[in-house]
Parts: sequence; structure tokens; C-alpha cells
Amino acid sequence: MQFSPVISYAPINSIDQPLLHLASPFSGKVAPLSSHPDPLFSQGMLGRGICVQLSNFKIVSPVHGTIEQIKQHGTEFIISAQNGLKILVNIRIPTEYSAPQYQTFNTFGKTTIQQGELLAYFDIPASVTPAIGSVILINAEKLGPCYYPLKQVSAGQDPLVTLTKSE
Repeated sequence: MQFSPVISYAPINSIDQPLLHLASPFSGKVAPLSSHPDPLFSQGMLGRGICVQLSNFKIVSPVHGTIEQIKQHGTEFIISAQNGLKILVNIRIPTEYSAPQYQTFNTFGKTTIQQGELLAYFDIPASVTPAIGSVILINAEKLGPCYYPLKQVSAGQDPLVTLTKSE
């Protein structure tokens, strides 16, 4: 059972009435949210979203905005964008690697953030795979269809989600 609308793939030049391109907070291969191993994410219970099979453990902000919460040992961020969109940015790594000694950078205590600014970085051995990053659009119910325009993304450089106007 799917609780939220699905974000489907569509090449960027074929998307009708794009409203906003949301930058990717991760680098890696893009996958539908339904491929996430946690049913809370994969069934869309938190909202519509997308995931990325990570190629590194760097997380950047997808928008200019305010950090509302940092949870799960700095692996989960709720960000309010300047345009009102609320975004959950989550990285799923083994619990033993979320300990402070593996986190070489974090934004604990910071309230405002710029698009592309580093949120967290984890120094984790490359052999730890797969790690999954997720972006959930928490309050996107009034938006039109959303798409992921690329199948491979670089953190802070490429669009991960393209939002469209409601019909």
C-alpha cells in the first residue's frame, strides 16, 4: 500500500511546467522510494520522496532555509525551505557508524543553512554498503506531480527532484 504519491522518473527536458528543481543532498544512484528497506519510507508514510544509493557519506542542504531538527545521531535533518517546503533528509547507515568518532563534520547548533552547505560528513569505510539517503517532501500535498530527472546525482550540484505546479 502506498500512502503518498510516487515520484517517477522523467528526463528533465520532458517535464511540463517545472516549478522548482530541488538539489540533491547526496551523491549516488537515484532509486524510487519504494526500494527503501524501511517500510516507513518505502510505503510513503512520511510523504512523497526519493532515495539515493550513496557513493559517499557527505550530506549537503538541498535548499536555503532553516534547520528545524537534527535527529538520529545527526543522520536525519528536517529543513524548512525559504519557500515554505518542509524536507526530511535522512541517511541510513549501520548504527555503529553513527557514533561521534565517525562523524567528522556536523551542523549541530546551526539554525540557518544555504543550498549546498555541508550538513554532515561521516568517515566510514568504503566496504560499508549499501547506504541509502532519502529525501521526503513532508508538506508537498498541494504540489502537482514530482519527478526525478536524473538517474545519477552529485551532492549540491544536480537536481534530485523537480516539483511541478498543481493542476
